[in-house]
Order: sequence, then structure tokens, then C-alpha cells
Amino acid sequence: MKTDPQGSGWSEGFTATRLVSSADDIMSDRKTSKEIQAEIDALTDQLAATLRLEIADLTRQAEEGEAKYQALLRKMIGRKIRITLKDDPLHGVEAVITGPRGKSKKPMYWWFRTTTGIEAYKAKTSFKLLPLESPSEST
Repeated sequence: MKTDPQGSGWSEGFTATRLVSSADDIMSDRKTSKEIQAEIDALTDQLAATLRLEIADLTRQAEEGEAKYQALLRKMIGRKIRITLKDDPLHGVEAVITGPRGKSKKPMYWWFRTTTGIEAYKAKTSFKLLPLESPSEST
């Protein structure tokens, strides 16, 4: 039996056997390109399904938000108000809301037109909505 040149006492046959055994272990752990591609495809499909669900949820939320905004506009535009801001020259004046100021979906400020024709805007905390008139009262 020959020993290696370094003098460790190992035989050449044993070393060769050990290297082959390690190579077999590594090869058994490796996956073929088809197996890797199949895993990638499965993960891609899973990600696409998750994204479709998220997109559907975001779309639904956006539609609900737009519906709430449109309902708010229907409720507010055309409503009569009374300006309640003290020390304001328009204090106590009645007006009609003409629309929101800005592009916010939750407007804080509203445009209005007074009975004297003045157009201005105020924060919703600066006026009070007057009760709706029923059609029978106006005739």
C-alpha cells in the first residue's frame, strides 16, 4: 500500500474512494435545469395569483372610495348652509354649496354662493348645514 507524499498514512485508494463518494453526494443534491425551471414556473404562477388578488382588492377599494365620494357630493352640493364663523363678515349669512375646493376625496373646504351673489369657500367647520326643505313646503 502506498501512502501519500505528505506522509499522512492514507492510501491512494482510500483518497480516491472518498473523492468519488463526495462527488456522488454533490451530484445527488443538484437539480436538473428542468426541475429548477419547474420550480421557477410554480413560484411565478403563485406570485401572479397573489398579485391578481391584491389588484382585485385595490380595485374594489378604489371603486368603493369613488362611490363614497360621489355620495358625499350628492349630499353636499346644492345644500343650504349658514356661516357660523364668528368675526367673519359673512357670519349668519345663508348660502348654497356649489362644490368642493380642491381634489381631495374627503374635502375639508367647500365653495358656496351667498344669496347676495358672493362666491367664497370655507372649512366645513365654519358653517352649519340647514335642514333640507321638503317639496311640499316650497309650494
